[in-house]
Amino acid sequence: MFETEDYGNGIYCVESGYDGGGVAAIYIIRDGKNAAVVDTANNESLGRVTRALDELGIARDGISHIFLTHVHLDHAGGAGVFAGEFPNARVVVHERGAKHIINPEKLVAGATEVYGAETVERLYGKIVPVDAGRITSPRDGDEFRVGKHTIVCLDTPGHARHHLAFQDTAANIVFTGDAFGMSYKELVKPEGRCAILTTSPVQFDPDAMRGSMRGIESLKPDGLYPTHFGRMPAKGAMIDSLYRQLDTYVKIANDSEGNLNLIKDGLMKLFQEEAASQGCPCLASPTGRVTNVALELNANGLALWYKKQNKK
Repeated sequence: MFETEDYGNGIYCVESGYDGGGVAAIYIIRDGKNAAVVDTANNESLGRVTRALDELGIARDGISHIFLTHVHLDHAGGAGVFAGEFPNARVVVHERGAKHIINPEKLVAGATEVYGAETVERLYGKIVPVDAGRITSPRDGDEFRVGKHTIVCLDTPGHARHHLAFQDTAANIVFTGDAFGMSYKELVKPEGRCAILTTSPVQFDPDAMRGSMRGIESLKPDGLYPTHFGRMPAKGAMIDSLYRQLDTYVKIANDSEGNLNLIKDGLMKLFQEEAASQGCPCLASPTGRVTNVALELNANGLALWYKKQNKK
């Protein structure tokens, strides 16, 4: 499995090693000796990133920004140790998420409720807080410079209310976090990638997600760079599939009246249909890593969304 992949235009993808690899990418935006990183995975990912920076000839004090798409721990669990390693880096995070990396107690408690204490400890270890003085919380449209790269912050709710995407205008790409689907390495096929949407608890909002996706699409990027995992095309059958999935997710939740087991049944049927239409057999496997993760997280997210919509 590769450690670092050069996508051109100063964009590099680092294999974080998170949860066995092929799951969470950390991106480096580089211009000469200047650089920034997008998302941090977990504490153990830092060593892979510093090795990549050494290979690229970038000093620790050359990192100007740590861009966090959101504060879920698979994206921001390592933010504290990364900030400690890169003394000049500003941590750029949505204002709704900033308090949770300053004091990560509620973040850890929420993850523990979803995954269990043993899994959280195994995946993340001790979450290191980020000093409030290191944090910048941008507004939609705010810009940051990384050498020749202009990074535009995009408020992209749907997966979470505190979600940002980052447009690199020089490379004409968007780092999408979880706003526009995920595509583990298992979902790579000879002719391209396939993808599924992620609706993990607790803030899934389908209308907001659709709006965020449309907004990203309207920028006409040359590529999408989700955290899970690596470069994806910004148009074509895969993008059409993601919109189709979103509509079907909502229908499954409504038809099941929020029943978790019925939602899981509906999702499994959908994944089997997508496996056939997208040409990704692993989506049809009820024991595969992708479907295991997607079934649990997506079903819980959809069930919670339904209950919120139908409170008496």
